[in-house]
Amino acid sequence: MRVARRGVVLAVVLPMLLAGCAGSSNDGGAGSGGDVGVVRVLIPDGNLRRLGEPCNGAGAFRSVHAEATFTVEDGDGVEVARGELPGGTAEQMMDVSFREGMRQPTMCVMDVDVEGLTSPDGYEFVVGDGFTAPIEPSDDTELIGEVLIS
Repeated sequence: MRVARRGVVLAVVLPMLLAGCAGSSNDGGAGSGGDVGVVRVLIPDGNLRRLGEPCNGAGAFRSVHAEATFTVEDGDGVEVARGELPGGTAEQMMDVSFREGMRQPTMCVMDVDVEGLTSPDGYEFVVGDGFTAPIEPSDDTELIGEVLIS
């Protein structure tokens, strides 16, 4: 019985794995399907947190939270990608030394996977129906770009 189950699992999983290895086109923009770019979303809400704590936007930014819907639009306002925001992590907002472990004003930072995005050029990041910001290039080679929610 166990052997039969393994055979069924392989029959279902193997085609999916092979399809994932087939590759994808890279047109330098969004909508290419298989590529996933990472966009860092910075939410400078100034909320008091310990560095590294899980977070969501606070105060005026509370609509920018884990599971909130986002879209990426091209210069003509056409949606090219859609998804949900992940939870964020509290990062230092000011160049001030606080005691270790002390709560301090932070920004919430989310690393968002955007399917099909390979370049930040000309794209806008939209969270829900309230915040729209351009995707700016990043010096970090692991990122496609950064978005400052303001």
